[in-house]
Amino acid sequence: MDNLIENINVTTIDIKWLAERCSSLQEDLPRLSRQMITLLEKTIADLDSTQFEDGDCAVVEQLFEAFDAGAPEWHSEPVPSALPMIALLPGVGCRIVCALTAQGQWLLEGPDGNSYDTTLPDNGKYAQIPNPQKITINVTARSLFINAIVTRKQVFIQAVIASTLCNLLALATSLYSMQVYDRVIPTQGIQTLITLTVGVFIAVFLELIIKKARSLIMEDAVKEMDHELSHKIFKRLLGIRMDQFPASVGTLSAQVRSYETIRSFSTTFTMFILNDAPFALLFLAVIMFIAGTQVAIVVLVFFLLALAIGFMSRKRIDIHTKSGLSGANRKMGLLVEVVEGAESLKSSGVGWQILSRWDQLSRMVMEDADKVRQCSDTANYLSAMVQQLSYVMLVCVGAYIAATSTDLTTGGIIACSILSGRVLAPVGMIPGLIVQWGHAKAALSDLEKVFLLEQDNHEVSQPLSPEKFQGRYLLKDVHFSYLGRPEAISVDKLVIVPGEKIAIVGPIGSGKSTLLKLMAGLYKPQSGQVLFDGLDMQQISRTHVSDAIGYLPQNIHLFGGTLRSNLLMGNSCVSEEDLLTICQLTGLGSMMASHPKGLDLTISEGGNGVSGGQKQLIGLTRLILSKPDIWLLDEPTASLDEGFEQRVLSILAQKIAPEQTLILVTHKPVLLNLVQRLIVFGPTGIILDGPRDAVLERLRQNSDSAEGSHQNVGAC
Repeated sequence: MDNLIENINVTTIDIKWLAERCSSLQEDLPRLSRQMITLLEKTIADLDSTQFEDGDCAVVEQLFEAFDAGAPEWHSEPVPSALPMIALLPGVGCRIVCALTAQGQWLLEGPDGNSYDTTLPDNGKYAQIPNPQKITINVTARSLFINAIVTRKQVFIQAVIASTLCNLLALATSLYSMQVYDRVIPTQGIQTLITLTVGVFIAVFLELIIKKARSLIMEDAVKEMDHELSHKIFKRLLGIRMDQFPASVGTLSAQVRSYETIRSFSTTFTMFILNDAPFALLFLAVIMFIAGTQVAIVVLVFFLLALAIGFMSRKRIDIHTKSGLSGANRKMGLLVEVVEGAESLKSSGVGWQILSRWDQLSRMVMEDADKVRQCSDTANYLSAMVQQLSYVMLVCVGAYIAATSTDLTTGGIIACSILSGRVLAPVGMIPGLIVQWGHAKAALSDLEKVFLLEQDNHEVSQPLSPEKFQGRYLLKDVHFSYLGRPEAISVDKLVIVPGEKIAIVGPIGSGKSTLLKLMAGLYKPQSGQVLFDGLDMQQISRTHVSDAIGYLPQNIHLFGGTLRSNLLMGNSCVSEEDLLTICQLTGLGSMMASHPKGLDLTISEGGNGVSGGQKQLIGLTRLILSKPDIWLLDEPTASLDEGFEQRVLSILAQKIAPEQTLILVTHKPVLLNLVQRLIVFGPTGIILDGPRDAVLERLRQNSDSAEGSHQNVGAC
């Protein structure tokens, strides 16, 4: 507690002002969403008034994280060359140090304006304005892995230095053998033997310590790299625009998960290139120094032969590895389909067909795996044979030289035989590396396909972040179709002004739900524009769109956890009182009351075990808690009975403010009481659009006319 200082007391006013000011000072920083600001305010509210200075620093560090700018570097005093800087000043709060005047005064900017101070409070903390990580629009999976390795080059350099020392110490064993056979045994030098043995023991123990240190260094680096890659790849997955998602979710999951294979190979291969391979040549040079060129040529020939054997099987391994990985991904896709559609499979009795597909894929994967293993085993067996032949030939040539001249001793032959194993050991690793390379290459190819999928705000380096949305829509020449299907929607022009309450009706498959997804920014039209407050929807930050637009799909997806966690997903700053009040209003309170755990009711993955009506109530409650400015509702009461439907209608009428925009897709006439405008979709697009009562009257007239025509035809 000796380090306790006067609390800085960062306030909610400070953090809101600081977030806005940082965005204006650093043009690359986005404007933070309302949800993120609320989360920062909650962090401030949770700070203990007696805690250390680090508590207030944590708020600013969370702000940096929200800006995706990395952790701030704190200083104990402002750095004039680095101004402007964020300042946390005890007794003052959060400020920005803008400049140091010629008179020696600090220009401070705060929520209430500017001030000049000759001295700054003691124990202040200072950090530079957040600098966002550089946005690379066309990033690839390959560049991601290369960058992860390059940024840790210092770690690899340290590992290489450690490996160099290990390899140099490894020479002690062979040199020890040479000295024992050449000098100790002929002269019976016991003292020399003891000295050499103690020296070798020391070298062996030093090698062990260095190897352990290298292992710890690499382990920390690999963990850090693994975390970074998994974070960035999963973030990339979350950023994929909804219309870009492939048909097989299981296959996509397997492709994303394959980064582990690539990471494992990249670190192993890097160490092989930087460490094992170069020292094979060093040991070959030592053999040449000890035994001469003839012995060294023997080792070199077998080295090249083992190298050729290792690479001979590369092409076959690549082919079968790629085929096997493709089959494994399809197996994963089939598994996900079976788990999600188990009820339909059982009720329709087609499990045998799925089992047949599973067996076929399993056989294909196993056949490819067997072929890869056979190629790898063959290469390993041949490499082992080459190493044995190399040893025999080295001893043979060495013995011949020793027997016919004085250029080589018995100790030299033994030392060279030990070193030849060190030369050929890296070559023995090549078959295994080739198998890993095959897996990594196929995995990288699959992961690149994920990186080719377009993201939210695709090819927009700095998405727009308007402070407030009005809710004005303009759709011009919009056309959209799903992959391999006919055109789903075609809209020449559609204008929606702020505050309008609109219902969209039409037959199944006419494009109503697709229209809502386009207006929510989840889909991008193949042609035309969806303008939101005069801005192209794809130009607006996805975070801000989600913050302003409340979209309720037909099928509500629940995540594994509790009822509370599902309701608060994206609404983490909702008070307990508001949560309970809204639950009672929507009727979800009865679901809570019927279970002893209440809000802690366990929800399984996908919401299995929760009825369709309950899912819809949870989705509606979650949407109302988010307090959106624009409401996009797709069949919001489709799974509810009449009593709950009336309840939902009442709360929607209460919660949707007059100035807020409502766009509602429905087949239920009772929901039309919420709207004043009605749009009717047909197979060719919008066929009617106007005031609700006028459009309904027009539809009745068309229906009566069609019925009369039918009767006339019948009379004829």
